[in-house]
Amino acid sequence: MKCSLRSGCSRALVACALLLLIPGACAFSVSQVTLTPTDVLNPGDPINVSCNVYAASGVAFPSYDDLQLVTEMNDPVWSYTIIVNGIENVRPAERGKILTISGFELNYENKDEVVVKILLKAHVPATATLGADKMILKIQELDARSNIMASSVVRVDHLIGQPTPTPTPAFGSIVITSDPTGSSVYLDNAIKGITPVTLESVPNGAHSVLLRYDGYQDYTRDVTVLAGQQEIRATLTSKTATVTTSPAATGTQVTGVQGTLQPPVAATTGTLTVTTSPPGAIVYIDGQMKGITPATIPGLSAGSHSITLIMDGYDDFKTTTEIVPGTTSEFVTGLAKRKQLPGFEMAGALMAVGLITALVRKRMK
Repeated sequence: MKCSLRSGCSRALVACALLLLIPGACAFSVSQVTLTPTDVLNPGDPINVSCNVYAASGVAFPSYDDLQLVTEMNDPVWSYTIIVNGIENVRPAERGKILTISGFELNYENKDEVVVKILLKAHVPATATLGADKMILKIQELDARSNIMASSVVRVDHLIGQPTPTPTPAFGSIVITSDPTGSSVYLDNAIKGITPVTLESVPNGAHSVLLRYDGYQDYTRDVTVLAGQQEIRATLTSKTATVTTSPAATGTQVTGVQGTLQPPVAATTGTLTVTTSPPGAIVYIDGQMKGITPATIPGLSAGSHSITLIMDGYDDFKTTTEIVPGTTSEFVTGLAKRKQLPGFEMAGALMAVGLITALVRKRMK
């Protein structure tokens, strides 16, 4: 009889221990939280927060758990009413940033409906950071050891002040295409490449774009960069175009202007493609920068032209080429790495030899 009694007591103790050690499921739910004012909250503003916490509906709130409410607001005053099956029980107002309601106040039978009506009056801290979120209210359940049940946490945050505007980038880009392609592109009188090209990291502000192609009139346009991407689609006008006018029947009054092209003539320019190994060399034709390898350079006049290739870490390369009108010439070359002068290495070796010689002579003496 004693053994069976002891065995029953042991089982009861183990069951109680497990009940305390194993966290239970969340025993409450929260209705929609109402915050006044509803829009912008500034440091020092008074606020009112209200909500209903359904502590039990079909399943009783555990007597060994607690319901806890937390705020980061200043001067908080909590008012709450426990409503059991529609019967209200008003509790005294309490102050402090944490309000803990004991499970013994909320524990009723499974069939009972227990609701906690919450009202919080407080002020936004005067030191609250503008443009950052601040915790207005947090509702959570504590287990028998006063540990927070993570699955139960309901948190309400609100932005303080106006949202911080996204900073505007200080640079933008310009996408430039042209007809014909291969036009030299100048930005603020500095050559930047050959169309089609995208100019990156262009500072915000007003800029001047110039497109130049042999046999065509220069194309100019002012563009304002305000971050983002600007696009220029240019159609260049041939220098061979002439302008004619149609005189009116009543005299010399001009009634219309029409651009016409002269009959096709034989090509007077050619194209040169330059490829280097490794790529990335700056190409100069007759002393003018024309692009970066691999590069296609149109509109070169017939005859001999000088080519200069420059690349960091490699010897400059200079040569000449012949351009035949109406054709594309191809130039391919490899670049030689710049040799390092012996300099300090040779001086160090000579010093080492001199030191060894001196030591040998000293020992011979």
